[in-house]
Amino acid sequence: MKKRLFSLIIVVAVLLSLMSGIATVPVQAQEDLETVLARAAAKSFLVTLTRPDLSSAMSFYVLDSVDLDHVLAELGDVTGYEISDEGWVSDVSYQVKATLQPDGREIAIYTGKYNGRWRVEGVDLPSSAVVAAAAEESAPGGAVSPSGVVVPVQGNGSGQLVFQTQSGGDIYFINADGSGLRRVTHGIDPQLSPNGTQIAFTRWEPNYELFTINTDGTGEQAWVSSWRQMKSPTWTANGSSLIFSWQSGGRLEPKEGRINLMDAVTNEDGVDVPHNAIGVEVEDGVLKYTIPADAYWNLKEVDLRNGQLTDLPTEQHSYGPTGHPTQPNLFIYRGDQGVTLHDLDTGLDQPVTNDGRDHTPVISPDGSKIAVSYWQDDHWEVHTMNVDGSGRQRLTSTPLSVLAENRQLTTELVDGKERFVASPNPAWNNAAPAWSPDGSQIAFVTDRTGQWEIWIMNADGSNQRPMFPNGALDDLTLTYAGVDERMLSWR
Repeated sequence: MKKRLFSLIIVVAVLLSLMSGIATVPVQAQEDLETVLARAAAKSFLVTLTRPDLSSAMSFYVLDSVDLDHVLAELGDVTGYEISDEGWVSDVSYQVKATLQPDGREIAIYTGKYNGRWRVEGVDLPSSAVVAAAAEESAPGGAVSPSGVVVPVQGNGSGQLVFQTQSGGDIYFINADGSGLRRVTHGIDPQLSPNGTQIAFTRWEPNYELFTINTDGTGEQAWVSSWRQMKSPTWTANGSSLIFSWQSGGRLEPKEGRINLMDAVTNEDGVDVPHNAIGVEVEDGVLKYTIPADAYWNLKEVDLRNGQLTDLPTEQHSYGPTGHPTQPNLFIYRGDQGVTLHDLDTGLDQPVTNDGRDHTPVISPDGSKIAVSYWQDDHWEVHTMNVDGSGRQRLTSTPLSVLAENRQLTTELVDGKERFVASPNPAWNNAAPAWSPDGSQIAFVTDRTGQWEIWIMNADGSNQRPMFPNGALDDLTLTYAGVDERMLSWR
């Protein structure tokens, strides 16, 4: 029944696209069937954008990995479309570009074949911020954001930042004083090159690929493809190579454990709960727990001068690399038990910390300090330390008054009895630190106001404040998921 319904929906969508009178690229007689079907999936998606009454059909031909809610929210009302270009972008992926009405926004749709059916596997969204900036580019008074005229912020220092709205979301460029906001592209874990002219990032849709792009959005170039879940690309100090992490196997799904306590006592087996178990609870005499997934991560280096790809001899859980700012042969990364320093010339590792709660390490511009996102029991904080791991300092925290105010008591029934329980995690999250070019300040993301924002503080943790109080980012929504993503890069 579901297959018949899907077929009917596709037929209706294609007929609507033919009857709409909107210009499309004609199908040539010599085209093979796969090209026709690949294009039809993309056109059906476009048709349903203009027909809200058919929106429920999207789930039949759009992959679950595509965030439909985000796509539809970003696009808003679409009254029509005109296909501007189309073609194969790889052996297995077809791309259709279209101009949407109203506003003339551009969109690119990627389709691929899954279980014998052509489906939408990726969508490149237009940016309303770019449209607004282009329309107001010549307005007097300096840079303009969608929310109005931007007044430069004093005290933020020099340089420029790139940031992502979320892992895999839009990537933006902005000056440290809050001027010059512009969307560059979309992807994962952007990092500025040592000379500040290019950005390295990855994408997972429609393929796993590593890219560089100029900060003005031109010159996008793919360097490496097909390595699973590539992320966290980082430049060596001389800008000649990129190092990135990729998912190389292991146990990719959580594992559920059960121990019958009565049997354990009767058989004198004892109760042995793994040290990394989470969600431990007892129900009806059975102890239940979950062992988190244990994915393996490795590092590779690509030489941008000749494209040569090299496996790096690092630990089994190696991710989140960051190049040393002055020594091209050195970089740090999150290893099996903490932060590790690696020498590309010798292939040797040097442990910096042995605390597995240290994540996303970044080195200060003079190479003397490291900042990390630290998992502080049930939330994120920013810590710094010397490059040898000594002198650890916690820079962020939640005031006791806020903890007391946010710790609300509620009641729940347990075994027929009412008991009081406290609300979980009342503390602020502070994460993803990035050093200023002179090392005197640190930018980071925080949810202390109830939404994720970019804040700034002195390198000793003092003077914490919003980095862009001028409203430059008011029309953007940030999300930090705590998956070792790099939200910010500052040069």
